Amino acid sequence: MADAVRRAVWDGSIPFKVMLDPSECRIFDKADPYYFQADRVAYLPFYLPRIYKFFENFLIDKAVATVENAWFEVDNAPLRWHWPIGLLYDFYTALDPTKTPTLPPTNHDRPGSPPLAADPEPGAAPVPWTITLRFASYPHDFLTTLTPTSTHDAFINSIKEADFSRNGTAKAVMSLSPSDTRELFASLQDHDYDRFWGVTDKLLNHSGITVKNIPIRIYNPETGQVIQGSVPTRQPGTIRGDAQTLGTALNSLVPIIFPSKRSVVLARPVMHGIVLPLSAPLLELMREAMYPDGFLHITLAMMNDDNDNSHSFVRLRASEGDVGAELPLEALVEELEWVML
Repeated sequence: MADAVRRAVWDGSIPFKVMLDPSECRIFDKADPYYFQADRVAYLPFYLPRIYKFFENFLIDKAVATVENAWFEVDNAPLRWHWPIGLLYDFYTALDPTKTPTLPPTNHDRPGSPPLAADPEPGAAPVPWTITLRFASYPHDFLTTLTPTSTHDAFINSIKEADFSRNGTAKAVMSLSPSDTRELFASLQDHDYDRFWGVTDKLLNHSGITVKNIPIRIYNPETGQVIQGSVPTRQPGTIRGDAQTLGTALNSLVPIIFPSKRSVVLARPVMHGIVLPLSAPLLELMREAMYPDGFLHITLAMMNDDNDNSHSFVRLRASEGDVGAELPLEALVEELEWVML
């Protein structure tokens, strides 16, 4: 079952619609959009060469509009190229998985276009996700320059940071062979599940090292705030050394938003496009559902006084029973498979 959760996370994807910014297009009535399906665990620069090739003949000045100068935005906000795609989508759309996705109207000239959405709900995220490709006015105050090695370097640095956070030392990642280190990034680029986890399991199960903490980042789309924590695997101050759950961790890191360790009150914790159960043991959640960079990237979907619990059975399970109850892996797999687009 653990492998089923990992596989469901790995196979998650998001449909994209990329528009070329009109000011950079030599065609008066704008270029056609580019559609593609992106892996949630991947990074936007992985897809940039094919996107650039599609729009290349529409560019006004190819000498200026180069791959190195490319950047994406949505609603006038630059997209962080060093964030995993799944995190970008959950954060920038403020996705509420309990809402019905909003589909665009059917284009009857294109038989493969999606049908009209059935009664979309307010706050639902649209699919495909529409983003804009730009080259001019690179937001250097917000994004570092994208070079051929930028994505690799950012990813490996994150791997090292997560490893140090877990163990209090970077011994596990530093002891990887050069070929294993290269394989981490190459397998992610190639979207090769077996190769990636073949190396990652060496980090999570390194001889002589016991995982002490869980690296976690919490993102609030309403404020833009990012809270990073290194949460112990066991709850401090408990007589039996109770296992840390997602609920106890969130209550510790953001008590104002999560005053209860058992039930969601003000926000839903979202990762990989689903609402996570507060009862999930944090160590197990990390081992089976972390992002490839080693972090649990959790976005907050604010509830806006919505007290309807009927839409998400995972959310319902979060408020049932003991805080330390085991993560219902079957439910998590089912929810992940349901939300895959």
